[in-house]
Amino acid sequence: MAQCRSSFTRLAPLAVPVLIGTACAWQSDAMKIGPDLYQTSANASPARGAATGAREMALTNANKKCDSMGKQIEVTDTKSEYAFPANAVVTVTFRCR
Repeated sequence: MAQCRSSFTRLAPLAVPVLIGTACAWQSDAMKIGPDLYQTSANASPARGAATGAREMALTNANKKCDSMGKQIEVTDTKSEYAFPANAVVTVTFRCR
């Protein structure tokens, strides 16, 4: 058991950079939150561009929603936050006109 703990203690510092460096990202579908008002979010790790990558994914998703309706996007708000350990979350609120 002591050997197991010793090995884990030596390898634990290597796990943090691997977890932070993994290319994780997700995005939500555009959801209607009011009359003619929609919202979408995206989360990106530093390897996927952090805030810049999350903003790009969210805006791409918002544009797809408006394109599907034959309309143009009008962004009304953009909110950026950070999520553990170093990911960025961007939420875009928009209208399709």
